[in-house]
Amino acid sequence: MKSKRGLLLIIIICSIGWIIYFLKYKAISPPTALILKNAKYTVGEITSDYYGDRARNKGNDFRFKYEKGFIRNAHQDGEFINGRKYLVIYDSLNIRNGFLILDKFDITDSLSKYHIYKNYDYYDVGWSLLKIPFQYDKSDIDYEVKMNLVSE
Repeated sequence: MKSKRGLLLIIIICSIGWIIYFLKYKAISPPTALILKNAKYTVGEITSDYYGDRARNKGNDFRFKYEKGFIRNAHQDGEFINGRKYLVIYDSLNIRNGFLILDKFDITDSLSKYHIYKNYDYYDVGWSLLKIPFQYDKSDIDYEVKMNLVSE
């Protein structure tokens, strides 16, 4: 009888832990216009080749580091090249409002040109739209973000 109660207790604790984990780290909504209010840009690195079919998600995996040192692994469909780096926009106050990697802005070559290097395995940088150091037209970046938000 004690073993059944112990097993039930373990199952309940694991279930509660999984729910907390899901709500804290996995429950992120698709990007909406809310991310524009407190938007920050950082470096996202593509970590997989294109994969998928109609029955499953398709696209590439990527990762980025955002405020407070948290690392986010995500998935998005687009025209990406494995190992290249792209601009990522996210809400700097609440990551649950979503994030978006911009396939039109490959910044891999610009990172070395502007002496922006990894701190261990990730880039520890974040900029507002006006402070992005790369030679892209800021209105083009803003337009691309808004177009991706409308299509989501």
